[in-house]
Amino acid sequence: MDPASDSEEKTTLMGRIGSALANKTMESFKEQGSKVAEMITKGPLSLKVMCLFGGILTVLSGFFGMMNLLSPFDILVSMYNFLFGLVMVFLEVHDKVPLLGFLHKRIEHWMRILTTLTGRSLFYFYVGSLYLSKWTFFGIFFGIYLCACGLFSLIVGKAAAQKLEAAQFELGDMEPGKKVEFIKQKFDEFDIDGSGMIDSKELPSLLKSLGQELSKPELDSAYAILDTNGSGKVEYDEFKDWLSSRDLNFV
Repeated sequence: MDPASDSEEKTTLMGRIGSALANKTMESFKEQGSKVAEMITKGPLSLKVMCLFGGILTVLSGFFGMMNLLSPFDILVSMYNFLFGLVMVFLEVHDKVPLLGFLHKRIEHWMRILTTLTGRSLFYFYVGSLYLSKWTFFGIFFGIYLCACGLFSLIVGKAAAQKLEAAQFELGDMEPGKKVEFIKQKFDEFDIDGSGMIDSKELPSLLKSLGQELSKPELDSAYAILDTNGSGKVEYDEFKDWLSSRDLNFV
């Protein structure tokens, strides 16, 4: 047999084996990714906790990175990561800590995009890309994790927005006067504690009464969409604004 022909056959065979392995790996990756996505969008795994964990790790990574006194550039980058991590943690917990309300107003004034789910998702992508650019094992792993947080936040946020829009559509043919009356009646019906606001425990039943059943992650996203002032509660004006056909294309 011609040595050149034999070498060519071996090269072709190795190429086929490599291609088969790559396809199998990609299929396995897609399958596992689909399972994780389903857990987050439909299951008990909390997207909020996932993102909060990412924020805490970013803070710790940035803090310890600032200890590297031998590299001034790394200190600067780590300082940015530290600050970005603090912003991530704040975005995930501000509605649970009333004292942080004033900071939310500042962020809304100076960086309004971060108060939207779309902006928050892009922010996670951005910070994740910074870690990916380090091209270390931790940087690649953590960068992918943060990008996944951004991707799932975007997917779940859009799914929640579509269901909120579906509830708007149900009231589309109602006369303006009757619509306002219906909105007030519906709000009072589910404001069980009479606080004048809808909390996270009351929102699921309210949405269900409007024909929309949301998963836990979708409820977290819906709550963030409806709570436009960051108070941690859905006030009547916010509720009325939503059912009066508020535009949810950019949330």
